[in-house]
Amino acid sequence: MAYRVLIAQFMHETNTFSKLPTALEDYRKRWLIEGEAMVARFKGTKNEVGGYIDSIDKYGWQPAWGAAANATPSGTLTRETWETIRDMIVGAAKKAGKLDGICLSLHGAMVTATEDDAEGALLEALRGIVGPEVPIVATLDLHANATERMARNANALVSYRTYPHIDGYERAVQAAALCQAAMDGQKKPRCLLVQPAMLEGADHGRTTQPGQMRDLLAKADGFEKEPGINVVSIQAGFTWSDIPYTGPSVAVSYEPSAQSRAQVIARELIDDIWRRRDETLATTAYRSIADGIAAARAGAKDQGAKKGPLVIADGTDNPGGGGYNDTTPVLQALLDAKIEDVAFGTIYDPATVQQAMKAGVGAEIDVSLGGRTDESMGKPVKARAIVKMLSDGSFRNNGPTLRSA
Repeated sequence: MAYRVLIAQFMHETNTFSKLPTALEDYRKRWLIEGEAMVARFKGTKNEVGGYIDSIDKYGWQPAWGAAANATPSGTLTRETWETIRDMIVGAAKKAGKLDGICLSLHGAMVTATEDDAEGALLEALRGIVGPEVPIVATLDLHANATERMARNANALVSYRTYPHIDGYERAVQAAALCQAAMDGQKKPRCLLVQPAMLEGADHGRTTQPGQMRDLLAKADGFEKEPGINVVSIQAGFTWSDIPYTGPSVAVSYEPSAQSRAQVIARELIDDIWRRRDETLATTAYRSIADGIAAARAGAKDQGAKKGPLVIADGTDNPGGGGYNDTTPVLQALLDAKIEDVAFGTIYDPATVQQAMKAGVGAEIDVSLGGRTDESMGKPVKARAIVKMLSDGSFRNNGPTLRSA
């Protein structure tokens, strides 16, 4: 008889310092899909839900579809948003009848108006429905603020091992394989989590070059080859969630016979994170805007000395970490300094986009650009602009992040 498995996704990386609450409409802008419609949207895609769909075909599961919800990093979820999407998933679990397993795609750093540990609350609610013996596995972002509550209610937390995150599909396939083994009775996984008293660590999870995080992951790979150790996940944490659980952590999924070994493994990795807490692959420190402008001027005078562009990045306004994407001090400073040959991007400003669309390609317009969300992050830049191109904004991502098959 085919196993009945609930498939669901609920993701958000919450920047609690943002003034912008996250509403249902913010999910709809990326995706908010309920029930079997998840298949048409994600079959053949290289993300976690696509990995679970392929696993359904591989193992012959009978799926129960919850919901797939993902929004751009931003502020705290409103109570309505949290409860609506939570209830889609919990409601699907209740309607499914007897479930043999649950496979989830979570982030691990979601904060709502009522829950600091939203993923822990969701896992706890699902555990309350299916009881203690049904396996629950969940993928997490590498930047999860994982908690003991999550580990207590899941049999495995399977986190990304790349940053940028390009292995969501593989992690879902790994989680699904463990769920299958547990439903077959071949494994009885349990999960533990250890977290040091640190707000940040593991070099923020950087994996593009050899360094601390790669070393930690290499150790994790070795530990996973040991008898009784199923998954060893390292979460770097998401510092911009201002909650008690913020920071790096290690989650180990183990067999009951290997509990003491799992504790030793988690402690060894945590000790490594603490010992190497000052190491980083970042090659430059934060500098003032004035220093950036000075470097730009020097580069303009010395063009033959160094090949390639000078990048001046406003690290405080990263939309991938919940920034507003409309801060203006760097742009204003470049204009004031009359620095030429500059490509600047991006600023989120729908009103200026509408103004440009109305004027048409080639038109010259007077704009008041950016600075609309928080005046402390810069005022609008007043400038004369030329409309160079118009687009509907649609594009196909060929990857590797979230690429289609």
